[in-house]
Amino acid sequence: MKIGNITFDRTPVCLAPMAGTSSVTFRGICVEQGASYAPTELVSARSLLYSGLERSYRYMEIDPKHEGITCIQLFGYEAKDFSEGIRIMLSDELLNKVDIIDINMGCPVSKVVRTGAGSALMKTPDVAEAIVKEAVRAASEFGKPVTVKTRIGFDEFISDQSSDFIRRLSQAGAQMICVHGRTARQMYGGTADWDALAVMCEAAHEQGIPFFANGDIKDENSATRILEHTGADGIMVGRAAMGDPWIFSRIRAKLDGAAIPSKPSNDQKCDMLMRELRGTAAHIGETTAVKEMRSVMPHYIKGLPGAAKIKVKLVGATTIDEVEEILKECRELWT
Repeated sequence: MKIGNITFDRTPVCLAPMAGTSSVTFRGICVEQGASYAPTELVSARSLLYSGLERSYRYMEIDPKHEGITCIQLFGYEAKDFSEGIRIMLSDELLNKVDIIDINMGCPVSKVVRTGAGSALMKTPDVAEAIVKEAVRAASEFGKPVTVKTRIGFDEFISDQSSDFIRRLSQAGAQMICVHGRTARQMYGGTADWDALAVMCEAAHEQGIPFFANGDIKDENSATRILEHTGADGIMVGRAAMGDPWIFSRIRAKLDGAAIPSKPSNDQKCDMLMRELRGTAAHIGETTAVKEMRSVMPHYIKGLPGAAKIKVKLVGATTIDEVEEILKECRELWT
């Protein structure tokens, strides 16, 4: 399977881009555990155009040495923002090393949707098509493929409309499309519609491009089931990877027919939490890292004895030493 000139010799198993989660440190950890690649969280194409690289740089930062294949995700609602923003982005010495440029057409958050970006683009397919065309035109100057991540629909799944959306994006030059099996209205609730994903996958294959499935992949068994059910060429794992980057090693083993690795011990979870925290702090500073990881740290201890009380302490922490001390108490409790 190929995306542009990038060849995958095994079924791609990727980290889905998630705001507040897909830091450069976490992406590297997921790749280390078996993820094929991990896109950055969404970055405004318009911000690149009007505010330059500095404001958004920390969200676009890539680490080719540790990530392997790299992917930067952009969002917006005007085609010209993408063509000019991509050229600005790829003028940077580091960012020019990115392998894939992904366009977000799936974010359901109101502050993105009300501008006409994210999943709102499913309601304006002409605009969505124009965005892909402009992005492809700019990215092709640098030899970079463009992919798209979207949803099964905005308010509901309508087979003909969603399939046509896939066809238009493909014909505009998208070289892979990943679809989350929920509508924008569902946000992240309810159940992902794998039947809808199968319909959209068929539309992508008719256009000769690969299709990735996303939604309700919770473990190695659901990973194999979604591939079988939808006919997808690859998958993206989102929330299930939060606090559990080891999920990629388990899925990879299942798909390869190898022995499934045992789940991490409590100590290993604490060690990985600290590794992610320290790595993030090295990029954005200790104060900001601790603050931003308050929404991430509880995922590492989910289900462990005393997790509710520990979570309260972790989300109130302000320094790395404080987090380490909290976990030290936990380790003694869990021994």
